[in-house]
Amino acid sequence: MTHAVRSNLATLLLGVLGQRLLQLASFLCVGRALGAERLGVYAQGIAVAALLGVLAGAGVRNLLARAIAHHPDATGSLLATAVRARLRAGAVLAGVGAPIAFAVADEPWFWTLCLLQVVPAAFDLKNLFDAAGRTRAEVALESGTALLHLLLVLAWLGSGGRDLVDLAAIGLGSRCAYALLALPAIRALPNRGARPAVVRQRRRSAGVAVAQGLHEVVVAGDIWFVALAFGSSAAGFYAVATRFAGAALLPSTQLARLLLPHLLHAGAGGNPGRTLATASRATLLASLPMLAGGAAVAPRLCALPGEAFAAAAPALVLALLGGCLQHGGWQQSHALLAAGRDRAYALGLAGPALLQLALLAAAGALGPRLGLDAAAAAMLAAGLAAAANGAYFFAGARAVRDLRPDAEVPLGGAVVLTLATGLAAALPAACLDGPGVLALQLLAGGAAFAGGLWWVELRGRLRRLGDGLVRSSGFRA
Repeated sequence: MTHAVRSNLATLLLGVLGQRLLQLASFLCVGRALGAERLGVYAQGIAVAALLGVLAGAGVRNLLARAIAHHPDATGSLLATAVRARLRAGAVLAGVGAPIAFAVADEPWFWTLCLLQVVPAAFDLKNLFDAAGRTRAEVALESGTALLHLLLVLAWLGSGGRDLVDLAAIGLGSRCAYALLALPAIRALPNRGARPAVVRQRRRSAGVAVAQGLHEVVVAGDIWFVALAFGSSAAGFYAVATRFAGAALLPSTQLARLLLPHLLHAGAGGNPGRTLATASRATLLASLPMLAGGAAVAPRLCALPGEAFAAAAPALVLALLGGCLQHGGWQQSHALLAAGRDRAYALGLAGPALLQLALLAAAGALGPRLGLDAAAAAMLAAGLAAAANGAYFFAGARAVRDLRPDAEVPLGGAVVLTLATGLAAALPAACLDGPGVLALQLLAGGAAFAGGLWWVELRGRLRRLGDGLVRSSGFRA
């Protein structure tokens, strides 16, 4: 079959892996320069910028991706309309937030520059370019931005930088560079079809937009909410745990990005049940082994930004567990969205998000009585997030039972791969000690994962990788 699944998967795994490594290197450099408390403040600034970007988008990204799947000839006008709407909303949010920052914040220029990142965030093309079959263009844009950000951070460190305002300016400049490069990419999109009424669609799907926005606010702003509940030091430990968890689950995250347009196109004329079963199995193969391997290396991995952060290891394990549940829930949510079951999709997103916020608020109120230190508070916050993601996953599994009555999800391969990865990553630490053990653990776990994946999934089928997904979804780009 002629399709781009293999090339898009390679682009996402290699290109976005490079992005995340660049971003992780930037974060580690900043962490060593700032320490736990200042790192927590910096992480809150990043989270606020991401949170405002979500609010400005009003949860419309996935709705527009669905519209692109149904109206591919109108992709250009759909994206242009979305960018204009997000620009207006972002400008309003930044205009409101900046005076508040100067009125109440200790470092108003830092917070203002973080808030201003919502304006170039209007040009973020992830998921939208994927649905249009132009994944590689967006990956190239984001990779260039990540490299520029790291180079600027290194220059900041080399000049003896310790100022948070400089870091916020670096982040804003990097996102502006992305926005400028995105403009010609948007203009090159097809615009031959009759433009769908995007505004009318958004009004009809207001509940979806609100639920999607709430879900993304909790995901993007979790560090900020942890800081509100437990303080900046706890947010610093939590940030280390979630950054490493995000890096470990990168293959699963990019797989979800690859699968989203297929699930949406399956809802427009393919086989939704078989597409969902394929997506669910692939997610298990990519996520569960990372949980096992991450648990084996957690203490040494968390100590990389500084020995004090080794105490974030339990939070990392819980963050990995929550990430596995979340990624499985994504596939189910996307299948509901593709099937037009907007009410079930919205409830599945909003309920767990509200649950996580309520649990954090209750834990924050009880915090002084519990007498938790920063690391223990970060572990508690990660456990509450895992509980909310568990609710998200199991509620989604119940909602999609009727979508795949003839397509079960086999678990045997994922279990074997998980055990092999976890045992291989733990073995060097059981036999050796010293500064190089972490590298050996990562290499052993990675080799076991790659070898097991070849044996379980790819052996004899590499040339046909993606054929079944394309047959079930009908999306060849």
